[in-house]
Amino acid sequence: MWFKLHPWVVPVFLGAIGLLYFVVQIPVFLKKTRKDGRNHSGVPFVGGLHFLIAGLISPCKWLAVFCLLDYAVIGGIYKIINSKFAGDENQ
Repeated sequence: MWFKLHPWVVPVFLGAIGLLYFVVQIPVFLKKTRKDGRNHSGVPFVGGLHFLIAGLISPCKWLAVFCLLDYAVIGGIYKIINSKFAGDENQ
């Protein structure tokens, strides 16, 4: 490659995209949920996925933990754990 980027350029760019998803999606879908009482979701995992990739390619790998800020990631983990334990009780 004929040029060299600073190691934080791409992670900051991806993190900014993930932050954009959080800033735009969460308030909009919370408002829609309160208005009609049904559950709405945005583009699931996209903001968290951007934070995960940005954290993993950054020099500080622990920044990948910020992917847990995405409510879809937490919900997915909860659903997997809940279905595992609920499946054991039904048997």
